Amino acid sequence: MKNFHKVERKIRTNKQKKSRKIFIIWLSLFALGTIYFSSSTTAQSKTNIKPKAAAKPLPNLTLNTTNGQKWSLDENRGRVVLLNFWATWCVPCRAEVPYLVRLSNKYKTGGLDVVGINIDGDNIEQINSFIKEFKVDYTVLLTVPGSILTRQKAVPMSLLIDGKGVLVKKYVGAIKESVFEKDITDLLDRKSARTEDKWKGKVNETFKQSGKNERRK
Repeated sequence: MKNFHKVERKIRTNKQKKSRKIFIIWLSLFALGTIYFSSSTTAQSKTNIKPKAAAKPLPNLTLNTTNGQKWSLDENRGRVVLLNFWATWCVPCRAEVPYLVRLSNKYKTGGLDVVGINIDGDNIEQINSFIKEFKVDYTVLLTVPGSILTRQKAVPMSLLIDGKGVLVKKYVGAIKESVFEKDITDLLDRKSARTEDKWKGKVNETFKQSGKNERRK
């Protein structure tokens, strides 16, 4: 019985350590001086996408949507994700959201998911009013009141994440639509090229195997 309790305590301790690690990583993403991400873009400066060698995927993020459904970052692996942190009181957000809607509609079928994360807290009525006013048709997530995400005041802020879950770029402030579009299409093109190479590899392997079978006959 004592051994059982020791194992139980060890499991609980490991879970707490993992939760703290995830908390620290997401906290670092909100620090303007963080070096966790591969490159960054502010409203004043722009840089090319340069993925970090052997960069690790971000820890999973799970939040509720405005419809009460669960959304998970891990479940969107294979797609390019643009996480946009915004608030109803944020003036630059009102300028940025309309072209995020356009980008979502334009590239969704090509592999892009635009996802808004509202930091207002529990002001669901005002959030829904904003969504209706700006015709936001992409997924909007709600933060837990009092959580680390609600303490993010530098909005708008966006994170561009590739299909492997790796953070490629961080944007602070309102960004031009053309900057977002270029970075998004660069990632989608890269993803498409990898898919094509993988498909060609499978076709070549099939032909090789067919040739071996023919020679055996």
